Amino acid sequence: MQIADGHRMDRDKLIAHTRPVRKNRPTGRMEVHEAMANGDRIAARSTLYVTNRGKDFTMEVYFFGEFAADGRMRRGHTLTRTVPAT
Repeated sequence: MQIADGHRMDRDKLIAHTRPVRKNRPTGRMEVHEAMANGDRIAARSTLYVTNRGKDFTMEVYFFGEFAADGRMRRGHTLTRTVPAT
């Protein structure tokens, strides 16, 4: 299960969300500021810098996740906020 900015994303919704992103082929980089793990839980704070169709934008990303016993991601919660590009 993935929740992105309060919206539940099943497999079909995730594919629909990523299809236009892949088509536009934006460039970007992610800067991880903090990441912590405890048992099967992880939390991270990062900044995503993206250029898409000649426009730059920056997003703060807060991620909280839980892994299954086999190492796959069981649950992920992502919160984002667009900030002025630097």
